[in-house]
Amino acid sequence: MIPSGFRIRIIGDPALRMKSRALEFPADREYIRELLAGMRKILEEQEGLGLAAPQAGHPVRVFIAIPDYLKDLKGHTVFINPEVEPFGPLEKREEGCLSVPGIWESLERPSGARLNALDENGNRFSLEVEGLSARLFQHETDHLDGILFTDRLSPMKKKLLKRKLNRLMEESGTR
Repeated sequence: MIPSGFRIRIIGDPALRMKSRALEFPADREYIRELLAGMRKILEEQEGLGLAAPQAGHPVRVFIAIPDYLKDLKGHTVFINPEVEPFGPLEKREEGCLSVPGIWESLERPSGARLNALDENGNRFSLEVEGLSARLFQHETDHLDGILFTDRLSPMKKKLLKRKLNRLMEESGTR
């Protein structure tokens, strides 16, 4: 069961458009523990690959990932104050988002990413990944800056999706 106050935010919710603030150790340690517990419950119930804190209504620079399909994460599942540097040729792949349910669109992103972040204990680590993990890092850090994957679609794709996106916002009460 998702803890009280935690719910997935749907496109149109202002929480998804806020620029997130960095967290500090040890000052935010208890908040981080509670935040991660709530985010893990949401991700478990929604069966996603990753979740950024703004998607749970918390404008802080944190995202989590499920490593089941992402072996190159080397066991890391928590990314606090991440800094991502995309690299490599553009790769077009289908992308979706828990905050934009039912919408999957092809999107170009760089094929690799270097990441520096803190784990849940405040320890700094670095990873260099490619493929799906690189896409996940870029997608989730976009959320931390108030950007949805639909913002990165071509004007034509946005126009074609407008009715579906408006319906999602009406159904969720965010419009």
